[in-house]
This record gives sequence, C-alpha cells and structure tokens, in this order.
Amino acid sequence: MDNHQEDDALWNLLGQARETKASPYFARKVLRSIRLENEARKSKGTWMPVLRWFLPTSALAALLIGWAVVQWDEEKDAFAAEFNAVAELSSLVALENTAPWMDLN
Repeated sequence: MDNHQEDDALWNLLGQARETKASPYFARKVLRSIRLENEARKSKGTWMPVLRWFLPTSALAALLIGWAVVQWDEEKDAFAAEFNAVAELSSLVALENTAPWMDLN
C-alpha cells in the first residue's frame, strides 16, 4: 500500500466518525486550567530559591557547630590534663618544702 491509499483510508474513517461540538465555555475552561497550572508552578517556584539558599547554609552551620563542639571538648580535655600536671607539681613542691631533711638546720 502506498502512502496515498493509507491517507484515503484514514480520511474515510474520519468521515464516518460522529461530529462533536465543543461546549460554549470550552476556551474559558482551557485558559482557566492553564492559568491554575501556571499559578501552581509559580507557588512551587517561590520556595525553590529559598531552599537553594537555606539548605546549604543550614548544613554549613551544622558542620561549624559540630566542629566547634569537638574543638571545645579537645580543649577542655587538654586543660584538664594541664591542670592535673600543675596540681601534681604543686603537690611535689609542697612535699619538698615539708621534707624531713629540710628541718636539719
């Protein structure tokens, strides 16, 4: 079958189909649905720039806070170790000052 005969069969079939009429408000309904779809798209679109800015910023803030807490814990442990070392030295100095051989004079 060549292309022209296929077109004739299609047109014959379309000629047999019943004719439909659009409702009087068809254009209004189509335009309303397009407008509603655009409004829905715009409402989603207003949050996207906020999320693009907010999500990375909050992730960075969480990382910085976590890093600061870890650093603070490390500094606290280092301070405690230094404090204990100084306390041991103080006790050694106190022990040396009260040693029995110091009283021999």
